[in-house]
Amino acid sequence: MGTSLLHFALLMGLLVVLPCSASSRKEFRNDMPSNPDDEGETHHHDFGGILPVSRCRHNYNERTEAGINRQINLMMYVGYVYHSMAQHFGRCDVALPGFQKFFRQMAQDQREKAETLMNYQNLRGGLVRLQQVTAPSTAEWGSGIEAMEHALELEKTINEAMLELNMVALQHEDVHAATYLQTIFLNPQVEKIFTISQYITNLERVGPGLGEYMFDKLPQN
Repeated sequence: MGTSLLHFALLMGLLVVLPCSASSRKEFRNDMPSNPDDEGETHHHDFGGILPVSRCRHNYNERTEAGINRQINLMMYVGYVYHSMAQHFGRCDVALPGFQKFFRQMAQDQREKAETLMNYQNLRGGLVRLQQVTAPSTAEWGSGIEAMEHALELEKTINEAMLELNMVALQHEDVHAATYLQTIFLNPQVEKIFTISQYITNLERVGPGLGEYMFDKLPQN
């Protein structure tokens, strides 16, 4: 009689333990991270997710990539300002077509430079991230010399930003980017700053009114 009761007690204990163990194992499996492949998830195709690294990317630091995108935005902004200046000098109450032509060409030059940087970004395996372009602060640009002085400051701003970008490339030992920036952008930028400075000197020399009108007729415009 005692032996039968012992066997019965042992059997009931196993029936109680086994479901609890199975339940524990199920809860443990639920706590494990799921395998994305089991759920049919895909990677790198969501526009809000992480993009795959470009196959051609090599020795191209993220700081250089971000700096180039900022430079693109700056050049597009400066081009936007030059478009505004061109339209200012094309007005009937300003009527300086030489200045209008000059600033229209300056706007086109900035747009072409921005596109050149976009192409370089793709060449190095970077991602072109276009940003919002700020509108010009005014539509009134005053006299020819006032507009030229503002243009000179814009060109110096571009040059300073390009020098900083060149230093970032050198810090990360990206010789290709540094050489490219210096050859394609920095050298012509120094010459442009010099040329605009000469224009300001001549505008100061000839003075406003008739002198500005005669300067407007010169071949460089």
